[in-house]
Amino acid sequence: MNSLALSACAVIALSLPGFSQSMSWDTSGTQGDNGPGNELVFGNGAHGFTATSWGYTAGKRNQAFEAGMSVIYSNGIGVTNADEKNPFRIPEHQLDNAKGNEWMLFVFEGPVSDVSIKVDPYGTWDRDVTYYTANLSGQIDLAGLTYADLEGLGFGERTDDFSTRGGDSRDVSVSGGGTFNAILIGAMQGKPGGKRDVDRFKISSLDATYLVPEPSSALLGGLGALLLLRRRER
Repeated sequence: MNSLALSACAVIALSLPGFSQSMSWDTSGTQGDNGPGNELVFGNGAHGFTATSWGYTAGKRNQAFEAGMSVIYSNGIGVTNADEKNPFRIPEHQLDNAKGNEWMLFVFEGPVSDVSIKVDPYGTWDRDVTYYTANLSGQIDLAGLTYADLEGLGFGERTDDFSTRGGDSRDVSVSGGGTFNAILIGAMQGKPGGKRDVDRFKISSLDATYLVPEPSSALLGGLGALLLLRRRER
């Protein structure tokens, strides 16, 4: 198949309809294999995502990302950054911004939209959230990178989702202006003003809508492109 055929197939495939499938993942449970830079994998039938944790704690003044440790607890995923000596110490075992910002990177197996992430504090804390969305071509390594590097990786603008101080879980609606396959989410980016402003929570569940292309439509689209090419060659 020549380049014209490939181009025609690509154009038609992008315009083909797909169907949406609502998915849910429970990210609470019991601890598994833990260690710096570990990866958690969550599945639901044919669809799932990976989760890695990061701390903006590299350097003497917290100037870049470095790998953290993801731990599954009874009420969700927590993060321990590289500067925290005791990985399971309460309340530092949550995603927080007390001593450098902590993040979780979720990479889905396909394009998603209408994502809802449930954040659940252990105790009473502020629950402000910052997130970025992206369409990535594969797994990425954030180690040594800065916030300024996120745009070059494909991440969009920073989005802040404000809440109040409390002990109840809440849902964060993630919007990327369309479909995306990656979310970088953490406690409010930046240094909190005081102890009562520290944001802390775990991530207990995710809901998303997967966009799945219809196989029959894709096949018909490919055949249509080939027929178009043959007519042009005649």
